[in-house]
Amino acid sequence: MSEKPVLKLPKTLSEKILDTLSILLLLGIYGFIIVNWSEIPDRIPTHFNFAGEADGWGGKASVLILPIIATFLFKMMFILSKLPHIYNYPVEVTPDNAEGMYRNARKMLITMNFFLTFFFAIGAWEMINVAQGKEGLGMWYMIGLLVSIFGTMGYYIYKMVQLRIK
Repeated sequence: MSEKPVLKLPKTLSEKILDTLSILLLLGIYGFIIVNWSEIPDRIPTHFNFAGEADGWGGKASVLILPIIATFLFKMMFILSKLPHIYNYPVEVTPDNAEGMYRNARKMLITMNFFLTFFFAIGAWEMINVAQGKEGLGMWYMIGLLVSIFGTMGYYIYKMVQLRIK
């Protein structure tokens, strides 16, 4: 097995925008929780079934679980986005296709990072809304999350396979 080339590729404007939006979402959900802390009930839904109905409950501090997980995932994926030469690829990475493969893989990771941050922020917001007796998002939340993540993966893997053909 050949060693993959190590390239230092600057982030594109769209990648910087997605990273910035992810950070703003994280700050926004923490800010939302802090501003609304006194209005958050003592009992918070901690789990929703596929239909979007709350089926698990916890204490008020449970509302922090999703933002904390989102922050951890964001940091890990942000770091990984800087190391595309360590990823597994669906095709062989050669010196000729390395730049395109790395750019696609990094864009995939940054896009998935944004979607995860977005849906974790929405999940925390939904936990608060449902706890306050408001309507939740139903099954559309889970469908949106799954389509966003797997659609992004499928799209970028397809692009990587196309790079091999060229």
